Amino acid sequence: MNEQVRACAAYFQSRPGYRRILSELLKKYRSYGRPAGTIRLNDATQEECDAARSIFGHPFSPPLQFHAAQFEAALQELRFGKVSLKEVLESYFHTEIRTNSELREAKNSRFSAMIAQLLEQTDNRTCIRWLQTLKASQGGGYKLSRREAAKDPEGTRRALLQACRSLDLLELHAQDMVRLAVLSAHATSDPHALDSGTLCGKLFLHLLSFRSGLEAPANAEQRDSLYYENGILCDSISSLVTQVGLVLLAGTEEHPACRLFRQRQEICTLSLANLSGLTGARSPSGKAYIVENEMVFTQLCDHASQFHSPLICTSGQPSVAALRLLDLLAGEGTRLFYSGDFDGKGLSIAAQLCARYPNLLKPWHMGTGDYDRCRSGIPLSESSRSLLQGCVGTALEGAAEAVRQFDRAGYQELLIPLLETDLTETP
Repeated sequence: MNEQVRACAAYFQSRPGYRRILSELLKKYRSYGRPAGTIRLNDATQEECDAARSIFGHPFSPPLQFHAAQFEAALQELRFGKVSLKEVLESYFHTEIRTNSELREAKNSRFSAMIAQLLEQTDNRTCIRWLQTLKASQGGGYKLSRREAAKDPEGTRRALLQACRSLDLLELHAQDMVRLAVLSAHATSDPHALDSGTLCGKLFLHLLSFRSGLEAPANAEQRDSLYYENGILCDSISSLVTQVGLVLLAGTEEHPACRLFRQRQEICTLSLANLSGLTGARSPSGKAYIVENEMVFTQLCDHASQFHSPLICTSGQPSVAALRLLDLLAGEGTRLFYSGDFDGKGLSIAAQLCARYPNLLKPWHMGTGDYDRCRSGIPLSESSRSLLQGCVGTALEGAAEAVRQFDRAGYQELLIPLLETDLTETP
C-alpha cells in the first residue's frame, strides 16, 4: 500500500464526518465488488454534509445522497493523487475487502473440504450417501450443518463425525434394541452427545430421517417414533399405553404377567420398555377398540368383565408405546375401531390412525350424528380449527366439516352409553 493511500485514509480518520459515509461505501463495495450503488444518509448531520462537500465541491443537505462511483471519481481530484477507493477503505478500516460472493465461495470451499474429509473417515454406505447430499447443498441437515460450520467449523466437523459413528455402531447391533444414552456413550464417550438438544443429536436425527426416507421429526412424538423405528429406545418408561383384554406374547407363549391381567379382566398399563420385550399381540375376538380419553376408558372398564373385545386407551396423541402396540395388532390383521373427541386434535388423531392402518382401522362413533349427540357449547380454538384441514379427503371429512360449521367441540364422554353398548352386546 503506497503512501498516498495511507495519507488519504489518515485524512478521513482525522475527520469524524466521514465515518458513516465510508461505512456505507464499504458495505456497497462488499456487496458489488466495485464502487456501485447509491449511498444515502437520511439523517445526515451538518458535519457529514460538510464532509461530502469537501469531496464533491458542492453543498449537501439531508438526505445526503450520492453514487459510490461518483465518490471514487471525486477522490482522484484530491491532493492524494490516483488512489483507488478499495485501497483507501482497506487502510481506513484496517481490513481486507472481500466481496460477499467471495466470502460465500470461501465458505463453500471450506464446507466442501470438511465434508470431503468426513467422507474419507467413514465406510458406512448410508453415511456416505448422506454426506454426499450435504456436499451437494441438499438433504436434511444441510442448512443446520452449514450454519453451524460458519460459526464453529471444528465443532461441526466433530458433531457430523460422531453422528456417523453412532449410526455405524447402531447398524453393527441391528438385531438388538439399544438405548440412546448407551449408544451415545459407546459411539462418542459422552452419554448425552446424542441428546436431541445438541448439535450432534440434531444431526443424528437428520441422518436417521435420511436412512428411513422421512422428513425430519417436527415434534417429540415423531422424534421418539423415528428412534424406535431405527431400533433405539429413548424414553422407554414414560411412553405408555393402557389396555384391557389383549393377549400379549413373549416368544411363542402369552406373557405370564399379562395373562393374569387379562384373566382378571383388569387394566394393564404397558411402557415402551415392556412392549419392546413382546413378540406379538392379538385380540381373542379379532377386534380391538380404542379410545382417546382416559376418563372414558376407565368408565367403560367398569364393565370390562362383559367386554367381548379388548379396549385400548391412547391418552390423547398416540405415544410410541401406543403405536408399537397397534402395530403388533395390525400385524395380526386385527380390526381396529377408534373413538375420540370432536375437535381438531381428536379428529386429526383419527385421520392419522386411518392413514397408518388404512385397511384395518375405522372411526368408531365419529359420524355427524354422533357429533350432534355430544356437541358442547365450547368454541374451538384457532389451533383446533386449523387441525380440521388435515381431515379433508379422509373418512373424518364429514364430521370435521360439521365441527367447523358449528365451531363447537364435541366430547366423547357424552357417547359413553353408545360405546359401552358396542363393547358389551354380542357383535
